[in-house]
Amino acid sequence: MRIFKHGTIIGVVMLAAACGGSQVPAQQMAQSQAAIRAASEVGAENHPQASLHLKMAKDRTARAEKLSREGDNDAAKALLEEAQADAELALALTRKEQAEASSDQAKQQLEGLQ
Repeated sequence: MRIFKHGTIIGVVMLAAACGGSQVPAQQMAQSQAAIRAASEVGAENHPQASLHLKMAKDRTARAEKLSREGDNDAAKALLEEAQADAELALALTRKEQAEASSDQAKQQLEGLQ
C-alpha cells in the first residue's frame, strides 16, 4: 500500500511536470498580447516605424501559437519574448512621435503669442 501511494504521488508529479512544460505559459502569452493591445490602442498603426514593429509582434505571436500547438515550446517562448519586445518598441515609438507632435504644436502656439 505504501509503495502504491508513493508511486501515485511520483506519477502525479511527473504528469504535472510534463503537462506544465507542454504549453507556452498563459502569462507569457497574455503579456505579449497585452503589449500588442497597448500599442494598438495608442495608434501605432498610424506611425510607419511603430506599425512595422506592431506587425512583427502580431506575426511572431501567431507563429508562437502555432509552434506551441506543434509542441515546440522553447521556440514559442522565444518568439513570445520577441513579440513582446516588438510591441513595447511600437508603443514607445508611437508615444515618442506623439510627444514630438505635441511639442511642435506648443512651439507654434508660443511663436504665435510672441
